[in-house]
Amino acid sequence: AMERKPKRPEKCELCQRAVPVLTEHHLIPKSRHQDRKLIKAYGKPFMRLNIAWLCLPCHKHIHRMLTERQLAYGYSSVDKLRTHADVADFVRWLAAKPADFSPKTSRRARR
Repeated sequence: AMERKPKRPEKCELCQRAVPVLTEHHLIPKSRHQDRKLIKAYGKPFMRLNIAWLCLPCHKHIHRMLTERQLAYGYSSVDKLRTHADVADFVRWLAAKPADFSPKTSRRARR
């Protein structure tokens, strides 16, 4: 069982850039933590502690591309996030950029 949230790694878990600031992305969004189906599937402690450490551009992009419901039900791990075509394209593009690079706001999702 997961006792504590994962320690902050050296790099963004998506783009693998070593950036100064990494943010906590709840793989099952906090807004869905009262969802009975999710509580039954994962348990509250897991939902609370199951986070990915992401740079701000990756974090913002994920929330632009996917709804909280899509994140909770379809993209609840870093590996699953990587399977989303638009996220994968963005991550591939961003990975080549220097650590101090900050993209202009990316295009909005067509959900």
